[in-house]
Amino acid sequence: MSSMPPVKIARINGLRLAYYEWGNPGNPVLICLHSHTNSAVSWREFAEFASSKYHVFAIDQRGHGNSDWAKDGYARDRFVEDLSEFIKGNNFEKITLVGCSMGGWHSILFTVNNPDLVQRIVMVDIAPEPSSERLQAPPAPPTPMKFETLEHGFDWIRSGNELASDTRLREDTEARLRQTDSGSWTWKADLDGFDNPLPDMTDSSLISRYWSAIESIQCPILEIRGAESNLVDDSTIEKMKRLGREVSSVDVSSAGHVVMVDQPETFIEAIKGFVNL
Repeated sequence: MSSMPPVKIARINGLRLAYYEWGNPGNPVLICLHSHTNSAVSWREFAEFASSKYHVFAIDQRGHGNSDWAKDGYARDRFVEDLSEFIKGNNFEKITLVGCSMGGWHSILFTVNNPDLVQRIVMVDIAPEPSSERLQAPPAPPTPMKFETLEHGFDWIRSGNELASDTRLREDTEARLRQTDSGSWTWKADLDGFDNPLPDMTDSSLISRYWSAIESIQCPILEIRGAESNLVDDSTIEKMKRLGREVSSVDVSSAGHVVMVDQPETFIEAIKGFVNL
């Protein structure tokens, strides 16, 4: 298994945001945005593959991974402002956005206000609204805030993901947890700072903004669903295709919500035609 490149730091909106970089400057730019509570490490295999033709960046978004926690909160617009400043600071003129879960929301909200910058968008297992099946599901058990060992943390993450390989999920676990001074392990993500459950699942104003974005965006959008995830249903995909200018979709078998972690190689096969790899 290959490792991540050295972490780099960008000072954005008063925060130190960690990011990782692959490929050659001068190549087209591709930016990866991870899911809620995850980290940029979730993109490693895809970023390595894409770096043959793209200058790839994967960002630890505010409150996640090795980036600072934010005193001004985690509203969607704050994440989008961070992305905007990162792009401006690097003088990117054209970009491709690949966002999993909340990273997909951030991608479409950014694109609505910057249509000339974004050439294409990949949304990974996320849509403007959740399926009725997900809304009717019982609440998830509380997330433990501390684990005695890293292995205990891995076991808890494994309890919610039966699909990723042990090697891949362990890498993901190590990227999401940190050891405390007392020797226990806790989350790098600012779980106390986030709204839980995410308001995007039920807030009509947010859902309306996401649908408006899909309808307004002119560049191609690819939806990649995990076949074992119940978050995005067929009727939502059909509505996205009906309202959007150029929306396509593909399902990845034996994958749940975080498709690129569960099935990295199959995810690459699903996305590479759309991003011209």
